[in-house]
Amino acid sequence: MIRLSERDTQRQRAAKNQSLFREVNERIEDLASNSAFSVFICECMNELCDENVPMTLEEYEDVRRGGNRFVVLPGHHVPEVEEVIDVIDGRYIIVAKLGAGAEVAEELDPRSRHA
Repeated sequence: MIRLSERDTQRQRAAKNQSLFREVNERIEDLASNSAFSVFICECMNELCDENVPMTLEEYEDVRRGGNRFVVLPGHHVPEVEEVIDVIDGRYIIVAKLGAGAEVAEELDPRSRHA
């Protein structure tokens, strides 16, 4: 059995937590399909975070171009487990998981399970 480093374990845990928030946002997007602007939830690794991220559906689709991309609010990203891909108008940040977390994020991507 391969023993993961403490950092890889943290990265996996973060990816699992954030993937749960992504599932909720996928449902929000489904329900908001008739409106141009919606409110999504922050997909940060803090299990207790329930802050809103106002985005257009097009912006959310841009975040979801890959199974290892998440939307978080400024100040909510954790450099040890994710890298910043883009900062959008100071409103939100697109992050991608690092190391072992990237594999977990791809595995838990709801869009890849429905493909």
